[in-house]
Amino acid sequence: MFNKIRSLMGGTGEESSQQDAFQQLNAVAPLKPQHKEKQPGEAKEEPSFVCREAVLDRAERIAGYEFALGRELQSRMLANSALIRRVYDDAMLRNLAPLGVSSLLGKRLAFIRLSLASLKNPQLKSFSNLNTVVMITPGTINASDIGEVRANLQHLNHLGIMHGWSIDRPRPELAEFLHVADFIEIDASALDGIQLKTICMDFRTHQAKQKLIASKLQTSDDFNLCFHCGFHFFKGPFITSRENWRPAKSEINRLRVFDALNLIRAGAESDVIADCLRTDPVLTFKLLRYINSPGIGLRHKVNELSQALLVMGRDRFYRWLSLLLFDFNQPGYRELVLNEQSLTRARFMEMIAGQGKVPDLSDQLFITGLFSLLDVMIGQPLNDVLKQVSLPDAIVAALKGEAGPMRDALLLGIAVESSNAEELATASAQCGLEAATVAGLMLEALSWSQQVISAGEQK
Repeated sequence: MFNKIRSLMGGTGEESSQQDAFQQLNAVAPLKPQHKEKQPGEAKEEPSFVCREAVLDRAERIAGYEFALGRELQSRMLANSALIRRVYDDAMLRNLAPLGVSSLLGKRLAFIRLSLASLKNPQLKSFSNLNTVVMITPGTINASDIGEVRANLQHLNHLGIMHGWSIDRPRPELAEFLHVADFIEIDASALDGIQLKTICMDFRTHQAKQKLIASKLQTSDDFNLCFHCGFHFFKGPFITSRENWRPAKSEINRLRVFDALNLIRAGAESDVIADCLRTDPVLTFKLLRYINSPGIGLRHKVNELSQALLVMGRDRFYRWLSLLLFDFNQPGYRELVLNEQSLTRARFMEMIAGQGKVPDLSDQLFITGLFSLLDVMIGQPLNDVLKQVSLPDAIVAALKGEAGPMRDALLLGIAVESSNAEELATASAQCGLEAATVAGLMLEALSWSQQVISAGEQK
């Protein structure tokens, strides 16, 4: 699908008329689902691959995600006619609507970028949720368009959908609309530090209600600048880059955790495993707190480590111990993002077990996803990490990059985090999974990891 769209949008300098382009693009991404019988030789219409990009708040936590059909395709759409962009917008909404994006994200925000021409798209009714934010890319607005813009914004308000504007320069002609928006996204790469500070100061001076989003932040320095300018939210490549990464300290004795994991894999008795942990007060405290938490639902309180191991079972205890490797003191955005990324990746890989060409090994897939970022998290080479813990051969092979179904599943777990739709499509095909399945499981994994992190923060 994307090759066809890219060939249409490739900028050859010999563009067809808008109507011809619309008809061609509509054949790939129709405005309404087609129910006609498939003709011989006709390409099958399939859902497109939904990508996500994290948005941080001032607490350096993930406050939401922007969803799109791929960054490259989206950027190309901005340079095309309103008609072509409307077709893209409709294709994106049709792919997102069945997923229940907002409900799965809980309190987090779901940002969806649309053009002015799409603000009355019928699909938007599916996004009527307090957590949905339509971000508008304005293009050129003439005086004759003002009335229609007002009507479109009223329509969004009637649906209960928040909205914002994405701008890359001061737009005085949009003043009326900017001052009633919920969010304003500023392309920080297009402005210098003085301009960014001035923008934030202007909004504070007018006691504006808008939340300011700094976008296209490339480095941690960009983030720090916009943070001190007063922006409320932040997005860009800096979030997932490993620039100047220094692993944060943890109160967890990871060597002791590795020892316990190896004992479990070796089939040691519960008393032996308990003795390994008993001399570490932090691990003992965390284990007993976990086993006696309301979520476990035990009728009687557990006070002995050996008893806790029996109640949890070896597989469940192995997973719990593995999660402790990602426990940090005073984490910043790098630790918080990597922690959620690891949990989401692990859960996603667990959920695709037994589907398509993916092996039906949910526990091993979970550990593979979880350990795939452990070298970054603790600042040790992967081979050194693998020497410290005994893992099944299939997991070790996948983590080392050896070809096979487990490695394919890991590559899909990584591709799901990318904004490259072609990379995601290739990885999904290798695993024998369709776009709708991948997108749905991605969101469920995000929801699960959010619940796990929230539960940990409440303790």
